[in-house]
Amino acid sequence: MRLQAGGPVHGGYTIARVDGRVILVEGAAPGETVEVEIDESEKLWKGIVTEVIEPSPDRVPHVWDTAGGAELGYLRRSAQLAWKTAVLEDAIGHLGGPLQGHLKDAGLNVRVREVGPGLGTRTRLDVDVDEEGRLAMHARGSDALVAIDHMPLAAPAINDILGSQDDWAGTWRPGDRVRLVAPTGQGPVVSVGKDVYKAPGRKIGARVVERAAGYSWEVTATGFWQTHEKAPVTLLDAVLKGVRLRKSDRVAEFYGGSGLFTLPLTDQARAVRMWEGTAASVRDAERNAPKAEITRASITPSLLASGSEGADVVIADPSRAGLGIKGATALAQSNAQAIALVSCDPAAMARDVRAMIENGRSVMSLAAFDLFPHTIHMEVVTILS
Repeated sequence: MRLQAGGPVHGGYTIARVDGRVILVEGAAPGETVEVEIDESEKLWKGIVTEVIEPSPDRVPHVWDTAGGAELGYLRRSAQLAWKTAVLEDAIGHLGGPLQGHLKDAGLNVRVREVGPGLGTRTRLDVDVDEEGRLAMHARGSDALVAIDHMPLAAPAINDILGSQDDWAGTWRPGDRVRLVAPTGQGPVVSVGKDVYKAPGRKIGARVVERAAGYSWEVTATGFWQTHEKAPVTLLDAVLKGVRLRKSDRVAEFYGGSGLFTLPLTDQARAVRMWEGTAASVRDAERNAPKAEITRASITPSLLASGSEGADVVIADPSRAGLGIKGATALAQSNAQAIALVSCDPAAMARDVRAMIENGRSVMSLAAFDLFPHTIHMEVVTILS
């Protein structure tokens, strides 16, 4: 089917309308005339671009079409930022209820900001090992593996490993899952199962060192850490300055991970309590922030309510699913003077912030960052009073 792509929407699609039917189009730039192959298996049709008839001036040679991991790699960087801003605005408009008017009344603009260059910034890359023993990634939208010897989004140290796989012969086997890590505080490592290598045949401990904003963390190589090399300092700056942290403040932190926020918080606040559900992350956080009171727990609305009691500042960095309406309501109803919500999904953010506004909170700032260049993802930091 030939059609014209409209504006972008959540999930990496543009919207097209043909004979009254809405079609989600993958691989098109807004305004382009394209030919698509239609998937009619679901009620909402989806189309994948097979040919570009009239290209957008924003279309460029794809930075990484060898495999998945760069859904927007066919757009120039400025167009990617405009795409993500439009998706964020759409989420706020459709799911945010009073949030859109609230932001307008407060004079707060919605804009996704660029953070550093689009290539060579990714400090972690998870790959599979194919039947030939080569490191590989899945082709986009497929279970098929494609062997790779470079990945332009990854840090140079990771590409050095990809390009010298023969030197690592015997380190991994077909079917293994391998993580390549380029920590900011030490040299690169390769993680295979429970083993971590600094060089072929040279094992080291399970943790790597990350540094940002004058602090150092030890993080399990297979655990969670922000992938963009500038993400830690960007998020620390947005959160700690946003809540206007004072030395006398008591802080409640939820979904604290390995202690990205926890460590600086213990240096800059009176007392810090942190909750995290993953055992390995809790062990890392206890090592990184020994002054904090850290608890391993499943984070529920009731825990958010009880944990935020007596806190002057609340910080929450949930998974892509967000806090949920009940969780957001629990935090909004606390006595905290400031709440920082770090969201990696614009739809979840809009829903959660809406619930907070409807429970009496006001947005002081909303900052969105492109910490996942060439992909559809973004990070949003919302500060509420």
